[in-house]
Amino acid sequence: MSKKLIKYLFIIITILYIIIGGLLFINIQVLAAPEIIINVEVAEINPEEAVIHTEINIDNPNSFDVSIKNLKIITTTSDGYQAANVEIAGGKIASNGKKTFTKDIVIAFAGRSPELLTTVVSGDVGMSVLFIEKTIPLNMGVITSLEKIMNEIVAPSISATIEIKDITTEELQISAIIDVYNPNSLEVNIENITGEIITETGKKVGEIEVIGGTLPAKDSLIINTTGYILLEAFNYEKLTLNINGAAGAKIAGFEKNITFDSETYIIVPDLEDLIFSKDKPTLLSIKANNKLSIKGLVTEIYLEVNNTYNVDLTINDIICRLYTVKNDEKNLLGENTVDEDLIAETGQTGFVLSEIIIPFSKIFTIDPSSEWLMVSVTGRLTIKGIDPLVYIELRGYTDIHIFR
Repeated sequence: MSKKLIKYLFIIITILYIIIGGLLFINIQVLAAPEIIINVEVAEINPEEAVIHTEINIDNPNSFDVSIKNLKIITTTSDGYQAANVEIAGGKIASNGKKTFTKDIVIAFAGRSPELLTTVVSGDVGMSVLFIEKTIPLNMGVITSLEKIMNEIVAPSISATIEIKDITTEELQISAIIDVYNPNSLEVNIENITGEIITETGKKVGEIEVIGGTLPAKDSLIINTTGYILLEAFNYEKLTLNINGAAGAKIAGFEKNITFDSETYIIVPDLEDLIFSKDKPTLLSIKANNKLSIKGLVTEIYLEVNNTYNVDLTINDIICRLYTVKNDEKNLLGENTVDEDLIAETGQTGFVLSEIIIPFSKIFTIDPSSEWLMVSVTGRLTIKGIDPLVYIELRGYTDIHIFR
């Protein structure tokens, strides 16, 4: 082959390369940016960390294959804290084809608020043919809101049951069962709890001791505690137990605190039920002694109160009466009002003595067919220092043979 022919072939091949290269260069220069759809969602969340599922859908609109490389995901909180910085393996996308890249990112917010997360996806989209290479940068961001998850965390619900255990000179000692339910899907810690007993006027008359604890998700915590109610609470019509505190839910290293409060209405204890309790009754008794004297019939009445409580009891407005009884009908013979109050101190026995004198002129009017001689003592029993009173009456019967 002559040198001249070789020269012509070289020129032709060079021209072809130039034409092909020019066409490829023009094609590469019009390399279209791929269409990208990014989906970021919370796949899992617990007190220590969250799993963010990131899905990147890339659509290659070009008539040639493209390569995705240097793919990186950076997630930051609203205050600029970088919660995640991870790389994703790239790959080739066929002409006019689609490909999905996924990554589960484990994030701990280290005390930063996760309500708004900014996720930036960066990388390079490139093509290389022969000696020609074309690369365009890929950079897109998406904002993810965890506000809904944060707002779904609600305060625990609380109910309380109160029981009176004992009574002292100043207060009622009570026990309480506090039932706290956590409706959230995360465990919650409750702390800084106070329990105050308030009257309808807003005056504090008692409190309970409440200790916090950890509430598992969708579970209850039973707190057994004690407290007191001042005796002056008897002077009011309505009592309310106000329980206040703070509940903290840990979300992937960020703690959200919620204040909570609860109102439980307490029935003001019935003084009569308390004093005349079956478990710890107050013992009341009367004794009467009848005798004739030159003045007439003298009836000595002795009222005794055995106080089994740790609080002083008082009986005032004491009136002693003497009746004859026939067919359950009473006929008053005489009465006497006791001027002093009967006070039975804590754990002691208190008494008063009264005397009724029935003159002979009245004795002679007694129906001979009367069946009984009845002694009645009435009064108002209360706890020393409070207003409510319990009306009491004690009766004693004796044979009326003294008049026959």
